[in-house]
Amino acid sequence: MAEETEGPDTGAEASGAGVDPFAAAMALGGASRDRADAFLKKQEALIDDQRHHLREQFKRLKIGVISDRLSITLKVLTGIVGFAAAAGVALMVWNASSSSGLLIEPFAVPPDMAERGFTGEVVATQLLARLVEMQNATGSNRPARSYANNWGDNLKVEIPETGVSIGEAYKFLRQQLGHDTRIGGEITRAGGGIAVTARSEGIGATFSGPEADFDALLQKAAEDVYGRTQPYRYAAFLRSTGRYDEAYAIWSQMSEDNSPLEQAWAWAGVSTVYTFRNNDYANAIPALHKAIAAYPTFTLGWSLLGNDENNSGHTEAALAAYREAARLFARSSIPDLDPSVIPSLKVRNNAPLARLEGDYTTAASLYCDGLGLQLPDSSDRDNFRQNLAFALLGQHDLSGALAYWRTMPPPNAASRASRAGQQARVDLLAAVERQDWKGIVAGQAEQKKSFLATVTPGSLGTGYARLYQPIYALAKAEIGDKAGAEAEIGAMPLNCYECMRAHASVASAEKDWPRANWWFAHAIGFAPSSPFAYEDWGRALLGRGNPDAAIAQFTLANQKGPHFADPLEGWGEALMKKNQSHLALAKFAEAEKYAPNWGRLHLKWGEALTYAGKKDEAQKQYAISAGLDLSNEDKAELAKVSHG
Repeated sequence: MAEETEGPDTGAEASGAGVDPFAAAMALGGASRDRADAFLKKQEALIDDQRHHLREQFKRLKIGVISDRLSITLKVLTGIVGFAAAAGVALMVWNASSSSGLLIEPFAVPPDMAERGFTGEVVATQLLARLVEMQNATGSNRPARSYANNWGDNLKVEIPETGVSIGEAYKFLRQQLGHDTRIGGEITRAGGGIAVTARSEGIGATFSGPEADFDALLQKAAEDVYGRTQPYRYAAFLRSTGRYDEAYAIWSQMSEDNSPLEQAWAWAGVSTVYTFRNNDYANAIPALHKAIAAYPTFTLGWSLLGNDENNSGHTEAALAAYREAARLFARSSIPDLDPSVIPSLKVRNNAPLARLEGDYTTAASLYCDGLGLQLPDSSDRDNFRQNLAFALLGQHDLSGALAYWRTMPPPNAASRASRAGQQARVDLLAAVERQDWKGIVAGQAEQKKSFLATVTPGSLGTGYARLYQPIYALAKAEIGDKAGAEAEIGAMPLNCYECMRAHASVASAEKDWPRANWWFAHAIGFAPSSPFAYEDWGRALLGRGNPDAAIAQFTLANQKGPHFADPLEGWGEALMKKNQSHLALAKFAEAEKYAPNWGRLHLKWGEALTYAGKKDEAQKQYAISAGLDLSNEDKAELAKVSHG
């Protein structure tokens, strides 16, 4: 500070500081030497005093500056502390106003029970444990905010505090501003037994019985609380424990709610009661239509509808529902679903959609992606593993599918029957790939037994008619058992796409061309967006020696399923029949993109190269074919052409 105010004429080092130079000169000019010396000494002393005074002033000035700075700093710190305190209070108020947990207060209990360890805190803790168990057993795809009461993971016993504290202040704010569900109650003596009462929001129920039944009584009290405070989740809990009628009653009542989204979730719950109980898709589908009518952009509703329509053999309706769900899943924000389950639900929707379009490559990729997710439900992992094997079979990669299937972890007790049923399905499709018709017929009884273990006793449902009977019917027709084949197709429902295709294929195997044509056309009319009936008809026409008509059907199949390898391969074979092997090469090359490990594809590709005069390239394709899976007929053909 001193350096900024001092200059060469005013600083402490200026000559004669504090003395008028003119007066000093006049005084010295007329004075004696002694007086002059005395005068100068006085002036020097005065200057020394002035310098000392200035130094003291500078010290005080510096101290003042430091003091001012400290004062400002203290004021700033005080402001910060005040702001932090205010922010803390504001945050506490905000947290209290947005709280929505479950708080269980200690129960009032008889003194003798408390003496034996059943204190109010212990009873509250045991009630909490039962509520947590039910909460964990009712995983839901619903977003947390869509529940009227959503506890999330904020469930705890509230222990009373003594005195005034921050905890007590926060408790007071939660009581006044929050949305917590508070539960309390008591245990009393009643008629030689006990009565357990639990209340939420002042409403409760009492359950009486012998003291030995304390656990059962407390469970009833917990269920009553859960049912009144979390009705949707409680219904899901009831469904998971096989109490279907109770779950149905709750969801039916909730379907009359004023909220369209609540109605949608309720009808979706009703649909699952039908499917969980006995695969009753006939009643589940109308329930899902009601859910979608209430809330048209109900993502899960459309996806569940796709599943149920697909399981019913209603392929066209399944495609439409899956595609609408896929469109809804593609949104940047999906408000009607819990974000944590969206990735796995996308796989569960989009992979079956790809399979219905014949795009097994995309389906396999999606299932692989699904296995890399942090899946909230362990059943999703088993589902993705099993369906990955089926997607590989759809690509005609028999060895790959079986090798992958062997890596499946052992099933637990709950999934053992389901795994056996899936194993039967894998074995059946593997036999189809080998065209082992006799083996299929021989194993029918055992496979049916495995399937029955996966469904409600006494009910085959549409699953058997869709997934098994068409194959048994075709196998019996192929080995000449016409009566057996007709018996199988006669037992199938008429409104089932796979069943219609089976009618057509059996008629073709029996060379009943008019009937075959009628059923092929009927199947296409039933599901015009699906490529499979077109492809079936093309194969049948090719077998009759009509390659032009076959190409027409393969072209349509390719339009409906651009990534479906089978019509492309059939198209190539039809071109070979027309002596246009050079054109067939492009079809085989395109088919390889979607079924790279298909033995027959590489066999026919090699034959086309041979006819096109490219023998070296043909031998490469024959070598590839030899290392892949082939039917006995294709093996014989490979042996013939590769050494011809």
